Amino acid sequence: MVSRSDILKTATLAAAVSLLGVAPAFAGGVSIGIRATARTICRVEVGAAVIPAFETGETGLGRMTELCNNVEGYRLILNHPAGLIDAFAVVDGQRVPLSSTATQTVIIDSNQPAFRQRDLGIILSSPQHAMSLSLRAEAKGMIF
Repeated sequence: MVSRSDILKTATLAAAVSLLGVAPAFAGGVSIGIRATARTICRVEVGAAVIPAFETGETGLGRMTELCNNVEGYRLILNHPAGLIDAFAVVDGQRVPLSSTATQTVIIDSNQPAFRQRDLGIILSSPQHAMSLSLRAEAKGMIF
């Protein structure tokens, strides 16, 4: 039969041996670090429908996919003709007034990275038979 003192001696010896085996591994002060920088990707695409003319009222432009991995966020800018009076971009049902004096309007201003899909449309107060629209994604802050 094994006595209690024999068990304690065996446990103490096993602990001492395990510490001796571990101690030399830390003696050299080895450390491992990994550091990486990811390239900034910021883009927007619209699965657009063919629109022969922009009529008065709301016109659906399609489903917009936005992707930006910039930690400080991004802006989506709609380029449009100047002189559009009472015109709005419609992003997931929310109206964003278009500038009547400038040729671009920020329609999304996010303070964080994102991958999203949203419906995009435009509301015009008068028909426009020849109109060019484009979207641009712009990262905020530092770009890698």
